[in-house]
Amino acid sequence: MAFVRNNLPRVQLALRWVRVNDINPFEWTTSAPIIDPSELGDNQVLIKNHAVSLNPVDYKMATTNFSNTKLPAVTGYDVSGEIVAIGNGVKDFKINDEVFGFLNLNTSNGGGALQQYSVGEIETLIKKPKEISHTDAATLGVAFVTAMDGLRQVDINSSKSIFIPGGSGGVGHFSVQIAQIRGAKQVITSASKDEGIKILKEHYKIKDVINHAKENIIDRVKELTNGEGVDIVYDTTYLESSFEKTMKTVKEGGTWVVLRRFGSDTSKERKILDERKVKLVLADLGRYWLGNERAQLEKFAQNTLLQGAKWIEEGKLKPYINQIIKLEEAQNALELIKQGKGGFGKIVIKLL
Repeated sequence: MAFVRNNLPRVQLALRWVRVNDINPFEWTTSAPIIDPSELGDNQVLIKNHAVSLNPVDYKMATTNFSNTKLPAVTGYDVSGEIVAIGNGVKDFKINDEVFGFLNLNTSNGGGALQQYSVGEIETLIKKPKEISHTDAATLGVAFVTAMDGLRQVDINSSKSIFIPGGSGGVGHFSVQIAQIRGAKQVITSASKDEGIKILKEHYKIKDVINHAKENIIDRVKELTNGEGVDIVYDTTYLESSFEKTMKTVKEGGTWVVLRRFGSDTSKERKILDERKVKLVLADLGRYWLGNERAQLEKFAQNTLLQGAKWIEEGKLKPYINQIIKLEEAQNALELIKQGKGGFGKIVIKLL
């Protein structure tokens, strides 16, 4: 029998995912069911969410359901909160522990972050240090872990240059910081809005920021690298129009890293890279949750979350939160992210 905190409510506020489409997949409700703790899996916990952060995958999942989630459900994957119930097999967590991390991409049976109480797998949760706020901890989910997944697969050191298109996004703003922490010789990034460029230069001390709305990024990267191109590109933009350009900024024999589902063996990106003798690296959390690498998930996720927390405590990693909103505002915020108007860094929902 699961261990449960007393007096759990039966219903909750939630942005429910009720249909798979691009127009209106969500419905707001004040009476979404909270999973009965007796239904928790052996290695699951029920989290009372204090803070949740948003990512593009929150709306992308709702339009495609590539996780085969049973509806109605909830999207959202980044959480920080306190444990109020634990499954029978849980040994390392107890009731009232404060935890943070990210949730299963398949949010059937109580998963998903855009609600007051969420079911989480212990594989991708760790205890939250007291020195870190719930709002900061909530940012260290999908975006930070994706940034780490891409960059852990490449050798970054004091002899390597790296170009990170999309430096003002969630994944991008973490990636530029990770590259700095790991001692890259040169970090180049790009943004299109004056505010983002200013933040990258002043807040994160990135010297070389390209305005891709006004400048030719291929020419600018070549100029900044004495005509050679960079050793590594991590394109965090999700935009095929960006891929066509950024592939041409990698020097021969370098590495091009890209987010999820792009760059498959038969893609045009793969063919262009092969012609230029550039190595393709995929950053893809889906392969852990939904693919054949589930056995590697716990070690990778927990080590990554621990590292992120340590860097925040040391002042090396600084999540940029451009808005703190209420859960009731989540749908509007997701629409802004979808339109490319989500602002620099992260949007966080504060529930408590």
